[in-house]
Amino acid sequence: MTDTTQARERILLGALMLDNAQIRQVSLTAGDFTVTAHGQVFDAVRRVIGAGKLADALTVAELLEAETKRKGWLQITAEMVQECLSPANAPTYSDLIRKASVARQAAQIGEALKDGCEIGEAIRKLIALDSVDRDYVCHVLDAMQDAIDELSRITEGELPGVRTGIKDLDEALGGMHNEDLIVIAARPAMGKTAFMLNLAASANCGVGIFSGEQGRAQLGMRLISIDGPVSLHRMRTAKLHDDEWVRVSAVMNAAKNKPIWIYDKPAPTISEIVSQARAWKFHNSIGIVMIDYLQKLRGGAGESFRLQVGDITTQLKDLARELKIPVVALAQVKREVENRQMGQDGMGRMPYMSDIAEASIIEQEADQIITLYRPEVYEEAPQYRGLAFANACKNRHGPVGHIRLSWRGEYLKFGDLARTEIANDRWNAA
Repeated sequence: MTDTTQARERILLGALMLDNAQIRQVSLTAGDFTVTAHGQVFDAVRRVIGAGKLADALTVAELLEAETKRKGWLQITAEMVQECLSPANAPTYSDLIRKASVARQAAQIGEALKDGCEIGEAIRKLIALDSVDRDYVCHVLDAMQDAIDELSRITEGELPGVRTGIKDLDEALGGMHNEDLIVIAARPAMGKTAFMLNLAASANCGVGIFSGEQGRAQLGMRLISIDGPVSLHRMRTAKLHDDEWVRVSAVMNAAKNKPIWIYDKPAPTISEIVSQARAWKFHNSIGIVMIDYLQKLRGGAGESFRLQVGDITTQLKDLARELKIPVVALAQVKREVENRQMGQDGMGRMPYMSDIAEASIIEQEADQIITLYRPEVYEEAPQYRGLAFANACKNRHGPVGHIRLSWRGEYLKFGDLARTEIANDRWNAA
């Protein structure tokens, strides 16, 4: 098996030197090769191509001889080129080499577990096996090609991120992007948890929910209300109508196929969040993590609460990048916003970034910050009934400003506002 793998490695390297364009079809690192010299040749090929130069047997050998101060590299690279019959087979050989590498590394992790390796660390390494490290050096043409590939997916109707289930919000944000930390902040009673559960119910991927605020039964009841739709109040008072019992049954049947997992330990630590998220990613292939709520988490480093929240926020951003999924964290807004005047348009108490409790590091680390606002919480005027706002204070992928949403409190349901209800554009620049 080893001899076969080594032969595939030589043929692949020859293919890359014969046709440099094949490097785009190869997802390997130098560590995936069984022979150290093969890994060195592969790394040299990538660096020469990344510099925008031709990587052939001669240029690769010259680079390696200069770096290792050893002769004989030209004979090695030339033999690799001679052994390759068709450069077009490079992707096939790359896949076979990668599978062999993953099998070797998984076996090593298994042996480490037997020797007392920490389980959480083992899971992290197993997750890392599922995603090859990117080559962070590339030619400008490769960067442009990646951009065109993403544009093509968007043109075909595919969001570049996890959908929110609210059309106007998806159009504004472009979905929730992998590796992003998204903070959703509001005062109590604005519907933060409901908004999070609306996102979870609509997500086009597996979801992991951390709830330090509410237990699983409460979350389950809310999800039934949202998906039903079923009156939450009538559920809590056991006064459901016959037709609502039918909808409850339908929601329960559909839930068998919903890839949503819940962790409801009160006030979890950031290390528990990270460990469980890694396990969900490895075992359940989740595509997004949601946390209720940021200031409730414990275990951050620092003497003050502000520094602890900042450290936790940084770790959540790192988690998003490590797992390559969006991480959504709810956050509290300061009480001071309630001292502001409502104003004639009712927007005077709309929260902004600076209103988030312990805001400074959250502002720096988050890729998107959205505050929720429902003026009817403060003033029961007819024009505010059923009206909500999602205010994008920070958005690395698009415009900032607020978007009007509908709110059906009986069912905890956020949605698109009917087109006939407003005359102007739904996205209002700040």
